[in-house]
Amino acid sequence: MTESEEALLAETDGAVGSLTVVGAGPGDPELMALSGAKAISRADLVVVDSDDAVGIIAALGIDSHAQVVVAAKDQYRQLVTAIDEGRHVVRVTADDHLLNGFHANSLPRVLETHRNRTHVVPGISRWDCALNFGAVAPTASLAMLDASLQVPDKDEWPTAGTTIIWTTARLLKDVAAQGARLHGVAGQVLEITRLGSTSQVSRLVTWGELDARDVDPHIEYYLVTGPGIVDGARGRLDWFGTKPLFDWSVLIPRTKDDFDDLIEQLSRYGASSEVVATLSIEPPRTEQGMEKAIRGLVDGRYLWIIFTSPHAVEAIIERLAEYGLDSRALSGILIAAVGRGSVEALGRHGLKADLVPVGDNTAGGLAVEFPAHDILIDPLDRVLVPSADVSVTALLEGLGRLGWEAEEVTAYRTVRAAPPPAELRERIKDGMFDAVVFTSSTAVRNMIGIAGKPHAASVVAAIGPATAAACEMHGLRVDVVAEAPTFESVAEGLARFADRRKAERSEQGLPEAKPSERKRRKRRKAPVDGA
Repeated sequence: MTESEEALLAETDGAVGSLTVVGAGPGDPELMALSGAKAISRADLVVVDSDDAVGIIAALGIDSHAQVVVAAKDQYRQLVTAIDEGRHVVRVTADDHLLNGFHANSLPRVLETHRNRTHVVPGISRWDCALNFGAVAPTASLAMLDASLQVPDKDEWPTAGTTIIWTTARLLKDVAAQGARLHGVAGQVLEITRLGSTSQVSRLVTWGELDARDVDPHIEYYLVTGPGIVDGARGRLDWFGTKPLFDWSVLIPRTKDDFDDLIEQLSRYGASSEVVATLSIEPPRTEQGMEKAIRGLVDGRYLWIIFTSPHAVEAIIERLAEYGLDSRALSGILIAAVGRGSVEALGRHGLKADLVPVGDNTAGGLAVEFPAHDILIDPLDRVLVPSADVSVTALLEGLGRLGWEAEEVTAYRTVRAAPPPAELRERIKDGMFDAVVFTSSTAVRNMIGIAGKPHAASVVAAIGPATAAACEMHGLRVDVVAEAPTFESVAEGLARFADRRKAERSEQGLPEAKPSERKRRKRRKAPVDGA
């Protein structure tokens, strides 16, 4: 330990902090260990490799108060200072801490002084991912070669039944040349690019072919040798590349709903999703209604408040903040919520709904399950319903029949969003999206209004008959109608369609191809005057 490090250690005031090193895996937040996510939820400070890694933490959706910063040049001082201040620190590293160099730099020095305050959560390594996502069963002898910084001479390459090589575009040709010397120009190697993503490409090539072609300078390359790379062996194990929607690009026109669940469902079938906003949320035109509602909440005018969307939750919380109040102002008021998004929005503010529809999780469904007013038990009969400028008539009428006096207030307005960027509009019109998933009639109308109709080659999926009818009314061919009005059902329906499409193409002797992979007609040039 250097004198400066000893001085730093002596500066501690006795506060007890901690350090947890969390391996984040190959970059997919869902592959982080549960214990790593729990550590982040309890952290005061999260230190990451780069600005890009901040997005991994955000994607986890963890309810954490932690400050997230990029690792300093002198990580030891940064981490030890925070520990000695009594802070609980999480150092998130790419892959596993033993594989990214952190173990050779700062971690040993931290262990010298804070071993009893340090914990390590291993991460999934790139080598594990190359085997699992590449569908390769390793032999009894397995070796890994890191050729990302330099390429060792062929005599220094490991000799094993299965070898995984990690390299970059800059060094790929050098790796290929050394591999050809060791295994022969005609020797086979499995090349994997964009590992673990829905655009992953796995190709069985020869070392000679690998050396001869152009490469993508922006991606990493994984090369696997051994008996497990043959197509027949891999075909039986390929759980990832054979997903029905693998590498499909899906467009989701968004209205007011939270589509995280739909994106997750589509991802499970191999698709990547892009959301385009078709509605914009704006404040109400006049403030008097919300001002009266907030005064009523504070004065105890209402027994219940019903949230029909996460936007209604945020509108009420923001208005309370304007008066110097927070969610505690709703204590003593019963809360009902419609939809997963509303429940999650309440949770972000430390609130829990007293009533969520069990069956039909809609405003109309809530009216069926809402308790009747009992004059002997209920001290008040008023219910506040903050909503958009679109009336929730079914809910209000249902509450009235149950003996409640419901007061609706416009908490926000929904207006058609501005058109998306020209590049996205072109991709929609040119059929660059394999599928478009519509979740409401409003989404159909608004998307066509701001971006135009999807190309005929794009598969159209609708969440229910009403949405399908809106598509057909606007001249769209509907390929998939969900059996139930849920995100899970529409994703499953689209996956089944893709499986049928693949089987039909196989029977016709056509190659496997996505809807966006088709021969495109060249646009005819306008005739030149006088030609």
